[in-house]
Amino acid sequence: MEKLLKEDCYTEDAVLQKINNYLDSQKENALRFLEEIVNIDSFSYDKDGVNRVGAVIRKRLEDSGIPYEIRENGEFGDHIIAVIKGKKQGKILLMGHQDTPHPPGTTLQRPFKIEGNLLRGPGVSDMKAGLVSMINAAIALQEFAYEEMCDIELLFTPEEEIGSPISRNVIAERAKDALAVFNLEAARPDGSIVTSRKGSAHMKIEIEGRAAHAGAFIEDGISANDELALKMVKIKQLMDDKKGTTVNFGKIEGGISNNMVSPYAVATIHSAFWSEEDFNELYDQIKEIVATPYIPGTKSKLTGGIGIQPMEKHEGVSKMYNVVQKAAEVLNLTITEQRTKGAADAGFTASLGVPTICGMGPVGGNWHAVDEYMELDTFIPRMKLLANSILLFVRESKL
Repeated sequence: MEKLLKEDCYTEDAVLQKINNYLDSQKENALRFLEEIVNIDSFSYDKDGVNRVGAVIRKRLEDSGIPYEIRENGEFGDHIIAVIKGKKQGKILLMGHQDTPHPPGTTLQRPFKIEGNLLRGPGVSDMKAGLVSMINAAIALQEFAYEEMCDIELLFTPEEEIGSPISRNVIAERAKDALAVFNLEAARPDGSIVTSRKGSAHMKIEIEGRAAHAGAFIEDGISANDELALKMVKIKQLMDDKKGTTVNFGKIEGGISNNMVSPYAVATIHSAFWSEEDFNELYDQIKEIVATPYIPGTKSKLTGGIGIQPMEKHEGVSKMYNVVQKAAEVLNLTITEQRTKGAADAGFTASLGVPTICGMGPVGGNWHAVDEYMELDTFIPRMKLLANSILLFVRESKL
């Protein structure tokens, strides 16, 4: 567990002192807010559940006098876009997702609870604590640093856990003119923030064969299942442990009955990768395998591609990490960086070249599991780290 507070020590910066003192005073309110939204099921495909979390967020924004815009969606929950005005030009974008991978009814089985220094509950760390942090940090900056600040925009998305199929365009729209992006995914279990993430891709192979009686006329058939099996072996061999490029066959379907040569087969593929270049190389190889008929007469089609871009550590990411390090020094914290395998929305903004940092939420772990946790003693310190980092970034930008 990260030792966040070595001692109660700040620099003599009056504005930062006021921000940090305010956030200290908000601990109990923040915990009540977190408990309320953790105890609402918000499965990605449960539009009503996600919007119930959104209703609590909107109430918090309204109580703080923060204007917001609602973007309604057909299949998924709403986007919430809130803006806190600053005196200077430009904006900082804070991002967080309202959804979890847990189906309705999960919170009845595992409601929010405190076990010593650990907070429990579905989505407590991934990433409802991050939502609380981004709101409180932004309010503190509005209250005590208005004269120094540019605008702060808060984007709450509804379906990150399934790859942000609709949010990717909204994120690109909101990030294109941002000076920097802070993504409020959880800090890693060792306390690290994230400066590099894998991207993810979702693909599908569809194969057409020809049906025939598997006993009397097997020679008249063309087996789509057999063709798929041959392709799967070759595609799986493309997995590259050295590069960290993975290939996983997720769902496989084919055939009609046991005594019929299969006229069709379908398989889905998930791939994770550190760079788009690595994926493009993999994709070209998969495409060639799919286009090659190993059993004469079969026809195959490949669809899909990159879902979430990788967060590659470019100059803008390094700049953000340096700022967070300086904020950590102000708070007398020790912060390290980490590459992490899981894809996240930070990949979209980093791929645009926008300075981006991820893992700025409180420390937690075991995400998506029944024993997910968040470390209570990191809740307010991480909130301070976020607020201090934002202000220091604006100061260094000399707007």
